[in-house]
Amino acid sequence: MCGIIAAAGHLDLAPAVEALAHRGPDAAAVVQEYGVTLGHTRLAIQDPGSRSDQPYRDGPVTLVYNGELFNAPRVCALVESMDPRRNWTTTGDTEVVAAALATLGPEATLPELDGMYGLVWTDARRPGVLMAARDRHGEVPLHVHRGAPALIASELKAFRALGRRCGKAVVDVPPGEWWELYGGALTRHVFHRLTATPAPGLTRETAAAQLRHALARAVDRRVIADVPVCALLSGGIDSAAIVAELVRHHPGLTTYTAVLDPKSADLRHARETAEALGVTLVEVPVAPPTADDLTRALEVIEQPSKAQVEIAWPCLALASAMRADGYRVTYTGEGSDELWASYGFAYRGIREAGWYPYRRDLIAAQAVRNFPRVNKAFMSAGVEGRLPFLDPDLVTLALSMPEATVRDADTPTGRKAVLSAAYRDRLPASVLRRAKVAFQDGLGLKPIITSALPNPVRYYRAEHFRLYG
Repeated sequence: MCGIIAAAGHLDLAPAVEALAHRGPDAAAVVQEYGVTLGHTRLAIQDPGSRSDQPYRDGPVTLVYNGELFNAPRVCALVESMDPRRNWTTTGDTEVVAAALATLGPEATLPELDGMYGLVWTDARRPGVLMAARDRHGEVPLHVHRGAPALIASELKAFRALGRRCGKAVVDVPPGEWWELYGGALTRHVFHRLTATPAPGLTRETAAAQLRHALARAVDRRVIADVPVCALLSGGIDSAAIVAELVRHHPGLTTYTAVLDPKSADLRHARETAEALGVTLVEVPVAPPTADDLTRALEVIEQPSKAQVEIAWPCLALASAMRADGYRVTYTGEGSDELWASYGFAYRGIREAGWYPYRRDLIAAQAVRNFPRVNKAFMSAGVEGRLPFLDPDLVTLALSMPEATVRDADTPTGRKAVLSAAYRDRLPASVLRRAKVAFQDGLGLKPIITSALPNPVRYYRAEHFRLYG
């Protein structure tokens, strides 16, 4: 995971690169070529040597890449099918993506990429054209400022560093799209749209077995890293299931949980899970936040949403603790609640939109909510967050499941029945039976924030406008 900033023209991007240094403390560079400017800050996860530094050139393509590719061998094979004499010079995924764009073109490359990413590139065969793409679920943020010249960045802070106010001038590249910017014009292309295809007749037992297999494969694909990794363990079933799969690769894995109230149910269940799975649990103390602390969280995640800010605050402490302990990659259960529509507010949406469309749209909506918050909160300390529940095969499977297969009933303890069934032999019964509890509520943040901010919604909106416009 890294930081990217690009301009559809020649521009001094040094201030923006500096503003993104937290996303990439290992290397930074800016190049101007083919009529555009590309800047990059690198967090080295794969092939950490300088040969994989960016901007990265491969033939006519110059690429800045923020993310991870989880099916590099397949993409390499596609490149080699068109270029049998291809000589790979690195062991990282940056070269793979750049080579695919140069050899196959974006139309053939992007549908094949299984990963989390934001890409920006230029091509000598199309001088002056700036191209950008975002992964199919929007796990990695990618913002476009429609000023002159147009800018593309991982975070709004890069625009601010260049003297740009944001507001309505900024749009996000939607998940599953790639854009071309040239001379003030914008052309949009779609390479993926999320769908939900029902699988009627799928039984709970069969679905649970398929889900267990799919999550195991999702984790298997995401363990690639040349640096130490850790995981979150919140006390809920989502992170517990991921840790249960990770320990096959990392026995004695180190996990982290936030602690505000030492008597909280979240902490008790996290401890039970850690003991059952034989992992180390690091308990990170989180102080009650002040108004200034919450402004800091808002500035990091760049969203004025009450829920997102309050979830982000303890995540900043977790990210700092992980980085201080030498970790650069962590795993989280984000995405699971959307797959199963386990939120209390989902009942009405399901009844109005339907079981399958509602969950599809709920996942899609997180490209501007949960997923950028995860990315920016952990990258504030140079830690990459990986989301195994967003594996393409797992998402397809989950969205195909009938409501009666997923749920016992629309009750807090029955909304993830299929996930509980999948892991009943691996996780404590108390965790399997737990009702869905919002992360910030499980920590006990709500009364503290109510005391610190009498009107948090108004406060967050005002602070976001002050910071970003």
